[in-house]
Amino acid sequence: MKKRSAFGLWQAIMIILIISGLMIVILQYSRIAAKHTGDSYIREQLELYLNSVVEMTLLEISLRDRSASGCLSAYTAPSVIKKGVSYSANVNVRKYYLLAGSTDAGLCGGLSVPIESEETHGMVLMEIEALASVNGATVSRILRRTLQRP
Repeated sequence: MKKRSAFGLWQAIMIILIISGLMIVILQYSRIAAKHTGDSYIREQLELYLNSVVEMTLLEISLRDRSASGCLSAYTAPSVIKKGVSYSANVNVRKYYLLAGSTDAGLCGGLSVPIESEETHGMVLMEIEALASVNGATVSRILRRTLQRP
């Protein structure tokens, strides 16, 4: 009687277990890659929103009547909801760099830093905190300090 070489039941079970283990590992890496892609998208959208908030703040500073209400010290940007993600930002104006002796320097009080250079007159130092949240939980946060000219 000749012995035939074929897979036995135990060998077939072991091959099935090895293949299923490999599939589990592949699915885990796919899940991680999908989450990374989603988080990267939210982060990019938050950076675009933050750039818009900087522009909105500069516009608000330019439109403000300093003689009536002083210099802008804080600004809360309107929230935006896009694809289930809420984007919000708060801006704190830290300093206004104004020419020493100018009328604007007197209107800004403690926020004003006197300077001697006309080229940098009107520069403003801002600190912006932008948040992206899903269902009230913060997903991404960017804190940016920037020196701008309104």
